[in-house]
Amino acid sequence: MSRRASIAFSTAAAIATFLVVQDRVTVGGARDYVMRQRAAEVGEMPAVTVDEVMRPAVTRSVRLGLLWGGVVLAAGVIVALSAGRSRGVPEEGPGQSRR
Repeated sequence: MSRRASIAFSTAAAIATFLVVQDRVTVGGARDYVMRQRAAEVGEMPAVTVDEVMRPAVTRSVRLGLLWGGVVLAAGVIVALSAGRSRGVPEEGPGQSRR
């Protein structure tokens, strides 16, 4: 696999990782909201608004998504670059292409 293809694959994997992590953390916030509202209905705790629960959950989901997506991207780029060097693949400079 070429270096460019490896980096493109790593980028796609990083985006997918961001989306999955962001979705799972947001779903966790929604579950937390439902749990709190059910507890409020039976008088176990005060009622909460959607914004009180979901705003921090969405913020957390984006931060964690960026963190894990960044980790995947960094790992992929490092592997792509080091694999090219270990095989003796010459560096491509401006105006140069491997054929």
